[in-house]
Amino acid sequence: MRAKKCDRCGKLYEHYDGNKKKGTKDANGLLLIDRDLDKKYWSRSDYDLCPECMVQLIDFISNK
Repeated sequence: MRAKKCDRCGKLYEHYDGNKKKGTKDANGLLLIDRDLDKKYWSRSDYDLCPECMVQLIDFISNK
């Protein structure tokens, strides 16, 4: 296993797999993009999130 450091809280954690099926909310990182009116996009920044921070992000996005 490879140890990773959460870009949000700084906690060290072991890599975990997200769900590779398109359209699911199971992810293991965050990628910020710029998108134009035609929905073409360019990546900007990527972030590694520990499982706890990922759950908090999904809850926030889902408005829980």
